[in-house]
Amino acid sequence: MRPFLLAIVLALAACDAPESQLRQVTIESPESLGLSLREVPSSVLRSLGLGYGLSVVKAGSLAERAGLRIGDVVYAVNEKRLHSIEDFTRMFSGQMGSSGGGNLSLLVRRGTADFYVPMDLSTMQRPGPASKDTLLRT
Repeated sequence: MRPFLLAIVLALAACDAPESQLRQVTIESPESLGLSLREVPSSVLRSLGLGYGLSVVKAGSLAERAGLRIGDVVYAVNEKRLHSIEDFTRMFSGQMGSSGGGNLSLLVRRGTADFYVPMDLSTMQRPGPASKDTLLRT
């Protein structure tokens, strides 16, 4: 009976092992957008049928009004699949740089449902002229 118990303990320990390729990076948007995203472990992504995605870990202000919820997985922006946090940062920064703020259309998976969340960035409060930060990495 002891070998059986040992096998169970080892199997459970393996389940808790960190995934080596997952970067513990969270990106935070300006407070007026109220969005924080974190990479999702590949095992979770596989169970969702996705190759890459960013989990919503904070949704306030504009993000909440747009319909995002904590736990949603964002996997495309403006109909372009995400492959990295840098993809999201580049797409977001490109829209913020355009006059009027532009729009983002986020493709989101919540449970088994996929849907678009449109975000009108022109309603977002602009940072003062001294601030050039659009996304912060933590």
